[in-house]
Amino acid sequence: MGAHRSAMAHDPDRTVVAGEFELSARQLRWLHILAGPALFFVSLALPLLGPMNARVGFGILFWMIYWWVTVPVDIKVTCLVPVLVGAAYPYMPLDKVVAAYADKEMLLIIGMSMMTAAWARWGFARRIGLHFLSLVGSNVQAQTVAWFWLCGVVSFVVANTPVGAIFAPVAVAALLYAGYESFEQRYKSAAASNILIAVSWGAAVGGMTTPLGGGQAVVTLSFFEKYLKHEVYFFDWMIRMLPLSLLVMTAMSIMMYYFMRPEITEFKGSKDYYRRELAQMGPMSYEEKVISIGFVLVVGLAMLKPLYAPYVKGPHFAWLNFSPLFFIVASLLFFWPARSRKGENIISIPTLVQHFPITILFIWPASVALGTILNDTGVSAVFAEWLQPFIAAGDVAAISAVTIGSNGLSQVTSDTATAGVMMPLVIKAFSHWNGLEYGAVAFIWIAGASLSFSYATASATGAQGIVAGYGANLQRMFVYGIIGGVISIVITIAYFWLTVAVLKLDFYILPPSTG
Repeated sequence: MGAHRSAMAHDPDRTVVAGEFELSARQLRWLHILAGPALFFVSLALPLLGPMNARVGFGILFWMIYWWVTVPVDIKVTCLVPVLVGAAYPYMPLDKVVAAYADKEMLLIIGMSMMTAAWARWGFARRIGLHFLSLVGSNVQAQTVAWFWLCGVVSFVVANTPVGAIFAPVAVAALLYAGYESFEQRYKSAAASNILIAVSWGAAVGGMTTPLGGGQAVVTLSFFEKYLKHEVYFFDWMIRMLPLSLLVMTAMSIMMYYFMRPEITEFKGSKDYYRRELAQMGPMSYEEKVISIGFVLVVGLAMLKPLYAPYVKGPHFAWLNFSPLFFIVASLLFFWPARSRKGENIISIPTLVQHFPITILFIWPASVALGTILNDTGVSAVFAEWLQPFIAAGDVAAISAVTIGSNGLSQVTSDTATAGVMMPLVIKAFSHWNGLEYGAVAFIWIAGASLSFSYATASATGAQGIVAGYGANLQRMFVYGIIGGVISIVITIAYFWLTVAVLKLDFYILPPSTG
C-alpha cells in the first residue's frame, strides 16, 4: 500500500478500473479519505453500537483502522483522528483526549529510540545485525519464525512493550544491513514488515504464559486472587498456560512461514558472508562498548528486579523502573564524550536528526490513546453486553463466546484493558458454573489465554505500536493478524473444549493449590 501511495504521488491521473467505472488515482485516494469519516458518521447512526459515547468510540475505531489499512493519508495524520473528533464533538473533555496520548511507558520508547540512534551512528546496529544474520541465515521466512520464537519466549516473563522496545531496534539493525534503511523502505517491503510484525506478535503471544507476562497478566492475577481469596503461585499458573501458548506459537509459526509470503526469499549474503563482514569490522569500538554496557545494564536491572525489589521500595527508587531507567541512561550519553570523533558525544542532536524513528512518537501514543478512548467511551462495556446471551447457552457456546469475545476486544482496544473488562464479567457469569464453589476458574484461564492472541491492530499491544513506528506495514499486520487471530481462537476453543467440556479436568476446573 505504501508503494501504491507512492505511485499515486508520481502519477495522480493514473486510472484505476473498478467495474464499469474508471477512477483516477487521485479520485481513489479521495474516496478512501472520505470513507474514513463516513464510517464514523454511520457508526453514530447505529443503535446496535450502544449509547452515543460508545458509538463515537466505535466510529473513531473504524475510521482509524480504515485509514491505517488503506493509507490515503500519512500514517501520522491518522494518529490525530481522536483529537480531531474531540475538537469537533466533546465526546470526552479535550484535555482528557490529549492526555490519553501520554503514557508512563513513553519514556521507555523515547529512551530506547535515542539509544538505538546511537547504535546506528557508531556501527553497533550493523554489528548486531551481522551477528543475528550469521546465526539464522538469510532466509526471510526462517528469520521471521526465529524472531517470533525469540520474542515469544522472552514475553513469558517480560511485558510486551519492553520486549518490543528491546527487540524491535535489534531487528531494525538486521534490516538496516539487509538494505532497509528508512521507514518507507520497511513499510513497502513484505519481507521487512514480516520481521517487524513477528517481533510484535512474539511479544504479545506469551503474555499470559506466566504472571510476569505483562499488564494483562497482572490485572488477571489481581482479579483471580481476589476471587479465590488466596495467592496463585507462579508454577501453578505457568503449567496451565504453557501448553496452549506452545500450541498457538507452533501454529502461528507455520502460518507465518508458509502463508505470509515476502517479495523475496533471501536477504543478501550467506552465513559465511555475514561472518566475513563481521570479522572485517574488527573489535568493538569504545563507543560501541559504552552503548552495549548501558543497554545490558538497563535490561539486566529490569530482569533482576524481583530479586532486589523488596530493598528499593518508595518514591526515592522510582527511577529504577524500566521506563525512566532507559531514558536516564540514554540521556547520560548526551554528555558522554566519544573517543573516535573529537568534539562529539555518543548521542548528539545530529545523530537524533539522522537516526531517530520520529514516526514512533506518533503511532505508539496514538495506539495507547485509542485503547484508552475505546474503554472510556464505553465500547468495552457494549462488547461485554453482546457476550451475555452466548454465555448462558451451554458449555461449548460459553467457551467459544469467552474466547472470541476476549480475543475480539483485545484486537481493537488493548490486552490490559480487555483483562479489566473480561475478568469481572466471567467471574460474575460463571461464579457457580456447574454448581462449583469457584466455577469461574476455568473461564478465567480461557479469557486470559485468549486476550493475549491479539495481532491485528497497532493499539492491541505496546509492541505492535512500537514496530508500526519502525515501519511495519499496518495493512499487512491487520490482514494477517486477523488470520492469525482466527487460528489462535480455533486452537484455544478446541483446547478448552477438550480439557474443560469433554475431559472435565480438575487441572483447569478447580482452583490452583493454596500451597
